[in-house]
Amino acid sequence: MDSGFINVHQVLIEQIDLMMRARYPLLYIVTAEEEPLEQVLYAVAAQSTPTRRIIFWDMVRGWSDNGADKGSPMSALLRIGRPEDPHNPKDFDNAIFVMRDLHPYLKLHYPISDKHSSIVRELTSLMRELKRDRKTLILTSYILEIPPELSEEVTVIDFPLPNAPEISSLIRQLVLPEKLKVTWLKPVKD
Repeated sequence: MDSGFINVHQVLIEQIDLMMRARYPLLYIVTAEEEPLEQVLYAVAAQSTPTRRIIFWDMVRGWSDNGADKGSPMSALLRIGRPEDPHNPKDFDNAIFVMRDLHPYLKLHYPISDKHSSIVRELTSLMRELKRDRKTLILTSYILEIPPELSEEVTVIDFPLPNAPEISSLIRQLVLPEKLKVTWLKPVKD
């Protein structure tokens, strides 16, 4: 991982780490850029003591560690609350569960669907459990959709767009420096 990237996001890494140590059960990170966010989360997991395990889920691929629960957000949520191995209930201790694009199921549609109601109910129940454990659930999406039932329990983080130093670092990594010269202009005042 690029140290320039980490330096640019160090404040965010420290904030997320602090929230996890304080046992904030549910973080909702709004971003259109999944890759940089994942790098930040890996940095958070690596600096945690003990190191945290990260498991990603999305509708198409399921959980990143075993491909389970494809197409079923409810089954994916149920996995978070129960140990993978009933004989070893600590197998998910210190885990960070990241669920991508759950927002369509959180959006309030009228009439209210059973899928919406059961997912919101499971999130509400799950948050009580997560507060007791060292597990964190992170929802990521390009849009913020929080049902009223969860509004008091969710911590929202807006993932920042890349700034000039980060863009410059990315350009240096992707383009041969001798072939490209970039000059940053100051904005013109009206």
